[in-house]
Amino acid sequence: MLEYEQAYFLRGFMLSPRTVDYLETIYLLSLENDTVGVTQVAASRSVTIPTARVAVARLKDEGCVRQERYGKILLTDKGRERARTVYRSHTVLFRFLHEILGVETDRADDEACRLEHGLSQDTLARLIRFLNDGAGGNRAKAGGAETGDPGTGGE
Repeated sequence: MLEYEQAYFLRGFMLSPRTVDYLETIYLLSLENDTVGVTQVAASRSVTIPTARVAVARLKDEGCVRQERYGKILLTDKGRERARTVYRSHTVLFRFLHEILGVETDRADDEACRLEHGLSQDTLARLIRFLNDGAGGNRAKAGGAETGDPGTGGE
């Protein structure tokens, strides 16, 4: 097990970073659609449908999603909260890498995805403060204000 995966398990998550990436994908798809299907998840993650089914089964076992056999996937409150936390971390890290460090868009997104899993809440809060106050004081550039969640106005 990689060091960042160990840290993720120790922080109270029983899901691997890859499985959490599926949770984040389901969350993002659910923002666009009332219901999410395994086919959508597979397409979004560029994996086969059986691979997506395995990840959804893990999420179901952990109480993060509900799904009847071959039915639509629904996030539970627990799953939605975990997904929001991961997405918030991803968004803040992406903004830092891309807007502050000037990392190219695709690379910043990929690296934010890898970094989001081991980021402590304290470090996340510090990054948000830096983006809001420390980056030349430009709050307009900081997007989602206090949470780093774009378009939520600090949800």
